Amino acid sequence: MKARVISGICIGVILTLVLVLGGWVLLGALFVVSVIAFFELMGAVGVRKKGVSLSLPELAAVIGILELYLTLKLTGSLSCYIVSIMLVVIALFFIYVFSFPRIHSRELIATVFCFLYAPCMLSFIYLLWLLPYGNYAVWLPFLAWISDTCAYFAGRAFGRHKLTPKLSPKKTVEGAVGGVVGSVVAGMVFGFLFGRQAENYHMIWIFAIITTVGSIIAQLGDLVASGIKRDHDIKDYGSCIPGHGGIMDRFDSVILVAPILYFMTEFMWAMLT
Repeated sequence: MKARVISGICIGVILTLVLVLGGWVLLGALFVVSVIAFFELMGAVGVRKKGVSLSLPELAAVIGILELYLTLKLTGSLSCYIVSIMLVVIALFFIYVFSFPRIHSRELIATVFCFLYAPCMLSFIYLLWLLPYGNYAVWLPFLAWISDTCAYFAGRAFGRHKLTPKLSPKKTVEGAVGGVVGSVVAGMVFGFLFGRQAENYHMIWIFAIITTVGSIIAQLGDLVASGIKRDHDIKDYGSCIPGHGGIMDRFDSVILVAPILYFMTEFMWAMLT
């Protein structure tokens, strides 16, 4: 427990510095986190083995992750971003075709899935930073951690009805509701502070809506990541964060919610301007 608390504090401090500085610092941090998450997923689904050298599809995916973030930094264009994703996927298809049968279809499918799941979804955090008032919007995905915390304590205090008993026996309906309520309260406080800066107090209700949806999706992301672990009979994705496990164990709820919050925030911004 002590290691978990200390690690949590360190993550909070580093995250604050990264989000405040933004730019190349945020880009570099997301690249490192994305690469680690990619390899953790590859290991979890049983494609990557410990001590085995980097495969050609894995190398292509890592280069693709770098290309993805550089595209965002140099163009800031969602269209160019989508094209860069397709180029990586097409490159992986080429590698599979011209390496057949040395590379199996299972490895191709796993590599494409792991690339799209963690690195691509995490990159939406940088896209949030590029939005108007991005220095505020970039914090939104990490409200998922508030949802996780509130869900945990609400579940312990009031939990009676199992949410997904076969997938995650400890999670309850009451905990899930507590996670949503906690996120909405945090979102409204965030909206109030942002509203003062933007001189628009409608932000309180806008962020209440965003965080309601965000909390539900964040909890879904947590369950998806738990399902992958349960399917492959592993406890943690990694061990790089003492007391928490790996990057995927800590960022599972943030990963799925980041793209949803990006599109919701962009839509809300468009309505206000």
